[in-house]
Amino acid sequence: MLEQTLPQPLVGTGMPSAAGRRPLLKVLLLAQEFIRAGILLRWQFPTLQREQKLQAIQRWASKVLQILEIEVHCNQAPDADFAGLVVSNHLSWLDVLVIQSLMPGVFVAKAEVRYWPLIGAMARNCATIFVDRATARSAHAMVDSTVAAFGQGHAVIAFPEGTSTEGHDLGRFHANVFEGAIRAQAPVQPVCLRYVDGSTGLPAESAHFTGETTLLASLRKVLATSAIKTQVNLGQRISATGHTRKTLCHQAHRVIRTQLLTQSQYRAQNH
Repeated sequence: MLEQTLPQPLVGTGMPSAAGRRPLLKVLLLAQEFIRAGILLRWQFPTLQREQKLQAIQRWASKVLQILEIEVHCNQAPDADFAGLVVSNHLSWLDVLVIQSLMPGVFVAKAEVRYWPLIGAMARNCATIFVDRATARSAHAMVDSTVAAFGQGHAVIAFPEGTSTEGHDLGRFHANVFEGAIRAQAPVQPVCLRYVDGSTGLPAESAHFTGETTLLASLRKVLATSAIKTQVNLGQRISATGHTRKTLCHQAHRVIRTQLLTQSQYRAQNH
């Protein structure tokens, strides 16, 4: 199995029971957790510093993953003080929870996320950088906000593909998100995500959020599954020195794609 070729996981969240929770129980626990999040946003967030807000979101993300019975394994301990650009392949709405549970930071998100129920409120309160790629003004504002976040000591997390995929290969990256790293000379941390079935080691299709699938339909699939493992591979950091945004984008894409295809080939050979 692939897990035997990777370093012993140093980070894990989620404690699935032997039998697995029933979907209805998960729904009830999730509802309770979202109510708690609403109270947190309404009464506690206004009194918290930015770093405290990110830590609160990290704890909340870990709790939600635990309820969903999703284990998270990382090939190395994330740097809690990393102030640079984190870029990852994009498979699911779960990606945000997974990354926030390991290395909380400021996310770059599409503009419409701002208006999602509760999630939008949480995103706004965590200084999420919203971008509308259709307007140059929004893209410029994203770069300015990214540089400011680096200056405040925060990681900025982005999915340069711009949309989620099935994970068989890596889509084209948008280079705009790398402009902030160039301007601030901030390092780039490539991240490769995979969701696998804990019992078979094959890709966990129920975790993927692609095509015409609605968020509700995707959530139902996740709730009905109790053996999802998330494998997070932190690649070697890339220095922005000497790069243009396009060359930095290309190198980050190559690192993630190499890891993604290597894992896929290994699984194909062993199943």
